[in-house]
Amino acid sequence: MITRLCLLSPCPMRRGLLDNLLPSVALLIAAGCGGGGSDTVQQPQVAVTIYPGKATVPVRTVQPFTDSVSGTTNTAVNWTASAGTIDQSGNYTAPASIPSVGTATVTATSVSAPSASASVIVTVTATPVTLSISPTNETLKAGFSQLYSAIVGGTTNTAVTWSVNAVSGDSSYPGTVLNGKYTAPAPVVATDTYFVTATSDADPTKSVSASVTVTPLENQEQQTFPIKLGASGINANSQDCCSGTLGSLLQDQNGKQYILSNNHILGRVGHASAGEAIVQPGYIDAFCNFALPDTVAHFTAAPPIQTSNVDAAIAQVVPGAVDPHGEIIGLGGIASDGSYVPAPVANTTVDASVGMEVAKSGRTTGLSCGSILAINGIIVIDLSAECGNPTSVSVTFDRQVIMGDIATYGDSGSLIVEAKTARPVGLLAGVSNDGTFVTANPVTSVLSELSTITKNTFTFVGGQQRSVECPTTSYRKTESSYQRVIRPRNQSIETLPPDEISRATLVEHKYAQTLMQDPVVLGLAVGANETDQRHASIWVFVESGKVPSHLPSILEDFKVQVVPSGRFKAGTGNLHLSNPQCGPPMIDPLESGQGGEKLEIGKRPTH
Repeated sequence: MITRLCLLSPCPMRRGLLDNLLPSVALLIAAGCGGGGSDTVQQPQVAVTIYPGKATVPVRTVQPFTDSVSGTTNTAVNWTASAGTIDQSGNYTAPASIPSVGTATVTATSVSAPSASASVIVTVTATPVTLSISPTNETLKAGFSQLYSAIVGGTTNTAVTWSVNAVSGDSSYPGTVLNGKYTAPAPVVATDTYFVTATSDADPTKSVSASVTVTPLENQEQQTFPIKLGASGINANSQDCCSGTLGSLLQDQNGKQYILSNNHILGRVGHASAGEAIVQPGYIDAFCNFALPDTVAHFTAAPPIQTSNVDAAIAQVVPGAVDPHGEIIGLGGIASDGSYVPAPVANTTVDASVGMEVAKSGRTTGLSCGSILAINGIIVIDLSAECGNPTSVSVTFDRQVIMGDIATYGDSGSLIVEAKTARPVGLLAGVSNDGTFVTANPVTSVLSELSTITKNTFTFVGGQQRSVECPTTSYRKTESSYQRVIRPRNQSIETLPPDEISRATLVEHKYAQTLMQDPVVLGLAVGANETDQRHASIWVFVESGKVPSHLPSILEDFKVQVVPSGRFKAGTGNLHLSNPQCGPPMIDPLESGQGGEKLEIGKRPTH
């Protein structure tokens, strides 16, 4: 065993032997030449870092600092300041006047190793904090959102606290604001104005406000007869404070007309009996006043949801209660005053295709437009025990049409139409619980299944083909991040060739049973390849935050594309209330006073 090594003069040994000894050399140097020494473990050095590394702070204002401590499990620090004050959370308050040197030093010292510390220089100024907000005034429909930004000057601390308030004396609920994103209250029965306010964290005496006028969303309002469709409605026996969408109008070969919507809106997921009342608006939009809505139709039939591959139902209209031309709110465009113009759909249908631009009008999000992202989907949709459905159930639907975030809960039952022709494409059935995707039953499947159970032939009540004017602003003012990945903004998706779709669909179904056995796989579909949109790929929807046990990267000739998604849920709007004396301020339009005075019937919720 070698215990000593000549390091000052060359040793007469061969190169290969020297190479073999190099690891030993390193060990011996570490232990000390001559042997007999003991190994020592070097303690990690404690280090402290402060963020931000410098700051400009006007007198009497606040600047928060944070620290990072490495090399010890005890990450506590003591904060000190040479001028001004700082609490032990790192919140520094500048002095009332500028120090003689014009700066202050903020220091964080490790509690476990007091020799370890860090300091930053704070420039103290007399320049006041300035604050502005954008936009300064907006008009939104009920439930819609607007993103506000606050610009803070004169300080490094640009953080603000957001709030929203009603005008003085107005007791109505003004909506919510989170990180600058304001969401208007819904439903509302009259136009109202609120103020979105940003308050400087550096100087709480500085704030700025923007006015926002909130108008009723036509889809949520109680309508006079004959009602337009795309409107709020529900089965009267839902037993909960629920609302869905009365989507469109069908007619059978005998001239009888029916409202078309989902089974979970009209049929209580297979538990409704023929003749049950369908009311408008839904109970949410009547502020849970179960006596307020009007009966507009009676439940007629629904294909069995577990076996038919569709979530659909029809209700025969009450004579005079529904517009006989099948007009849908908003499909005629938007008037100069921002109101929706109703119009009928085309009376012929069209099959969905990847890249097709579509539109819909629904109870919660009104008129919105988007693209079909994938087709022939095999999707698991959860239907909760609510809104008259006594038992929760998960159903796997085939041949589904997949779109982006053009809808949310309460829009179920909306008719999806091709934007350039107004031809019916699909019946909206489910929404991913992260709001990223929407799924719909193809209308051809819906009509076929309805004919099977009723022995009737159904067509859509409508007119000639025409384009739908899509709004420039809608419920969501931003596109989902996933949509931006697969389709850059303002760039349409290329339509995939039919033979490419057919081959990919065969492969999808061939491997569907194996892939769907993984509990984190929520569904499959055929969509565009994210790197080459001229070719199809097999989309595999995987529950967000979870990892599938095994997924191949290619299935035969087609790339497998993992698509993170929330679970798909039947999109009923539900306040989870059991009686009409709960929920938002209850304003009964039939009991309003003169001059628009509002009568509060119920109790404001805690928000």
